[in-house]
Amino acid sequence: MNPELKILLLEDNPADAVLVQLMLRRNGLQFSAVVAGDEYEFLTAINSTTFDVVLADNALPQYSSLEALNIVREKSPYVAFILVTGTVSEEFAVHIIQLGADDYILKNNLTRLPAAISKAIERKRIQREKEMEKDLSDSIINSLPGVFYLIDKNGKYLRWNKNMERLSGYTAKEISEMRPEDFFNHDKKEYVTAWIKEVFTKGYSEIETVFISKNGEEIAFYFTGMATEFNEEECLIGIGFDITERILAEKQLIKINKELRNVSKHLEKIREEEQSRIAREVHDQLGQQITSMKLMLNRLKLLLSKNAEGKEQLQLTDQIALQMDETITIIRKIASDLRPPLLDDLGLVETLDWVSKEFMQKTGIEVKFSGPAEEIEFDPMVAIGLYRIYQEILTNVARHSEAKGVFTLIEVNENDITMTVTDDGKGFDSRKKHTSLGLLGMQERAHIIGGTIAIISQQGKGTRVKVRVREEGGK
Repeated sequence: MNPELKILLLEDNPADAVLVQLMLRRNGLQFSAVVAGDEYEFLTAINSTTFDVVLADNALPQYSSLEALNIVREKSPYVAFILVTGTVSEEFAVHIIQLGADDYILKNNLTRLPAAISKAIERKRIQREKEMEKDLSDSIINSLPGVFYLIDKNGKYLRWNKNMERLSGYTAKEISEMRPEDFFNHDKKEYVTAWIKEVFTKGYSEIETVFISKNGEEIAFYFTGMATEFNEEECLIGIGFDITERILAEKQLIKINKELRNVSKHLEKIREEEQSRIAREVHDQLGQQITSMKLMLNRLKLLLSKNAEGKEQLQLTDQIALQMDETITIIRKIASDLRPPLLDDLGLVETLDWVSKEFMQKTGIEVKFSGPAEEIEFDPMVAIGLYRIYQEILTNVARHSEAKGVFTLIEVNENDITMTVTDDGKGFDSRKKHTSLGLLGMQERAHIIGGTIAIISQQGKGTRVKVRVREEGGK
């Protein structure tokens, strides 16, 4: 059942008012009507009741349809307004339609009125829904945390939100006359233009660049762009976020990390120096003491050998001498682990070659070592760092890889040092995050000496570890 319409008739001729209502009812229209014969009655009705349509005569003695139209548009913009008059010039009819009237009907052709009313009311309903939709759209757009923009293919701004105006400092009128390139410095204009073309070509793209506000402030921004269709026209829609704080935080984090690396490097240097000192003391002091004790033991052994009753004591001295030899070997190993003397005596390449041979003897795993023909001079911290990393790699090979062979390659290119160690073991999935202290230790050592480390491994396909250091002091 259709709802009953509310009609306001602005008509000073009662007979015409009755005629209009009769015609509408004959056409099946259900409605209630209020008839206003002058300005006072019209204003009283429009201010007290909500109507669906106003039917206004143009020939009232002291009140015109134009005045009534202005009142309706001001107070009730979604109420239909139809001029129903006996005579009206075509010029006036066009004029009143341009001012906002929905239609005009001559009284000698009232058969058109029911259809005109229905059409006008429907048009107002659609207009109201569109306005509500736009209001909701504007509300959503303005609630976005960043800037919102919609531009056509020529770069004209069709829509934007309040954040765009606030952050840029430009008014709505100014933005409507601008192009995206206007918000960037000269060196960025071509970059932004190329990005917009990429959005229309690929359908979507992102960009980070510096946005310039009206007062000249430079703001780091992250922009997104997606090609879309709006009002049957190809457009770009996107949002932008101020990333100044993020960039500052990243710079601060980089600075902190650099400071921490420097602290770690300093601590590592102190540790190596301390280990070197301990190694020397262990080797020189403790080694000398045991050597001296061994000499005294040999003297005691000589004295006991002259005593016929000293056989048992001689056996004991032999056992003590054997244990002293083993102790000296252990001391040398501890001193070597603390600070390998070969690094100072032979250099890095020869030391790593020696470590490879020792590893083969202990584990039976073949190591093919390849390095520069001539020894290269390295920064001591780089040399000890690569040495420690190589020790850890070989330890992991022995413990976990089940490898039969290892190939080690040392390459020196100007100031670039690369150590690559590849095994043919069972491997592991290097794409997964690993928290092994050995792997983390290698990564940390590589960072401390200013290098990078890459670990590539696959189940059943072995493991490759590549360490690269930019050695400023290398020759």
